[in-house]
Amino acid sequence: MDKDIVQVILEKEPSVKNPILIEGFPGIGLVGNIASQYIVTELDMTYLGAMSSRFFPPLAVLMGGVVNMPVRIYEDEGKGIVILTADIPVHPLASYDIGKAIVSWAESINAKQMVCLAGITVMSEQHRVFGAASKNELLDSIKGMAEIFELGTITGITGSIMNECRIRNLPAICLLGETASADPDPRAAIATIETLNKIYSLGVSTTKLAEQAEQIESQMAQLAQQMKAATPEEQQLPKEFPMYG
Repeated sequence: MDKDIVQVILEKEPSVKNPILIEGFPGIGLVGNIASQYIVTELDMTYLGAMSSRFFPPLAVLMGGVVNMPVRIYEDEGKGIVILTADIPVHPLASYDIGKAIVSWAESINAKQMVCLAGITVMSEQHRVFGAASKNELLDSIKGMAEIFELGTITGITGSIMNECRIRNLPAICLLGETASADPDPRAAIATIETLNKIYSLGVSTTKLAEQAEQIESQMAQLAQQMKAATPEEQQLPKEFPMYG
């Protein structure tokens, strides 16, 4: 890994051998961010450390009054998963290098598979989940549990990670929660988590997330506005990247 791009600061080495690495960065509907952070909380996952980069926006995240890094790493040894959850987006110009660094780290911990969580804007209220894979044979593992994303594009950091996994032959799938707008959408995150449950038997209850949906929508919208204010105008994403409105 290019240490000038990303620094991994671990307080504890991963205990999971050959984990499934799940990433959730903010994007359309904040689906990846909401879903990954909820799984961490619901499973009471063990904090391992964080990632830092000069390409990340200058932001510290407060949790219960305590400063946390905005890109954090957790594990659940019993379920064999490591989660990389982020409260900040990655600028498109940095996505290529950050994506390469993340996949390099995945290889360093001998991850057997990457799972990318993101959103997709579809003018529907169904909250379907679409799936894509880095190779044809992986599609069989998601058929019947997610609708295959036959034709289209995966943008941003998630697209860069999927491309890099394809190049390096690291098995990867992407689950895209359907949302009708760019606003934070916990209900799309719920559908995505439930699809993860089907594929990997995680057993994550989404009851609390459903009960807190309106509160989360408000909190995440506020965080998005704070992110916009913290990022210089010339570095902000264009309008087609909904995290920045």
